Amino acid sequence: MKKAIKNLFLATLCCTACAGFTGCSDDDPINNDDNKGPVVTPPVELSDVTAEAYYKGDVYGNETGNLWVNFTEGLTYDAETDDYTGEGYILCLDFNTVLASNPDYATIADGEYTGSQDNETHAAYTLNLCDEESYLTEYTASGANTVFFTNATVNIKKTDNLYQIDASLTTESGDKKEYSYNVRIPVINISGEGMQSNMTSDATLNGLTQGIAIYYGETFTETSDLYTVILAGDDYNLETNYGNSPAIMLALNVTPGSSESIPDGTYTVIDAATADDYETGTVLSGVYEPTLGGLFGSWYFSTLEGLQASMMSGTVTVTNNGGKKYTFVYDLADGYGHKVTGTYSGSMSWASVE
Repeated sequence: MKKAIKNLFLATLCCTACAGFTGCSDDDPINNDDNKGPVVTPPVELSDVTAEAYYKGDVYGNETGNLWVNFTEGLTYDAETDDYTGEGYILCLDFNTVLASNPDYATIADGEYTGSQDNETHAAYTLNLCDEESYLTEYTASGANTVFFTNATVNIKKTDNLYQIDASLTTESGDKKEYSYNVRIPVINISGEGMQSNMTSDATLNGLTQGIAIYYGETFTETSDLYTVILAGDDYNLETNYGNSPAIMLALNVTPGSSESIPDGTYTVIDAATADDYETGTVLSGVYEPTLGGLFGSWYFSTLEGLQASMMSGTVTVTNNGGKKYTFVYDLADGYGHKVTGTYSGSMSWASVE
């Protein structure tokens, strides 16, 4: 069974800053070596219905775009226990839709989608049911119960930024489930293709109020040591890398042995996937790499806006103001040139993973 969305904190032995989520794909990376990566997670406090989608691309090799959507109502996610509390449900539906011309801006095509455990083709306008890709987990005072579907019909119509979703589902026990939504569905690209950004405009982040620096020591090369820095607003848990406030994650290559402080200077973004070496004074671009748990490098996240963007160019200027007080001036951009700029000046929490 696939789990509902979650976020993990910097947990791989590869010493990369990663966060993980779960979803409902037949090729389930959570059940198969945590393959699905950090993403924009649902708001910590979920009221009414929230939805988010994750686009995998043409995973079946038949020129269709696979994505799954999680609809969540009435639940609060507890990142410390990695579980939900409250009374409500998570409905996860796994769609085969029209292949996106640009995976960074994938959408769910209008139309009627059907699915059956007896006939799963992965053709466009179908749902995947055979391998428990789609499911419903209902949370009550007595616990959680998950059911799977034998047949499904879902009609989709997008108007402006809202999707009208009408779903008729039959569980394995023969129960009928009906759901109707008119909801925004941000789509996150986890296909490994494109620029790995769904930004459409610039973002200025000057209201960040807290930060943490994690020292990993010698990680990818003897040339430099690695720091991961996370800067975020008030409504964000740095220890779980999870929350509603916007956040920026930076991967800084520093002078070897810099375990007590981040050296002052201007760090320039390099392409983490293609660089010959990770020289000191550089910033790793954001990379989606399933074998490393998902995302590592430098990323911008805005949960409430449904945004996730790899930082592909720009600079970060670091100034140590004494002790663990730092100023970070970031002037970054995604692969389309959308800017993420701002300044954080304040105390930093500190951690070491060597």
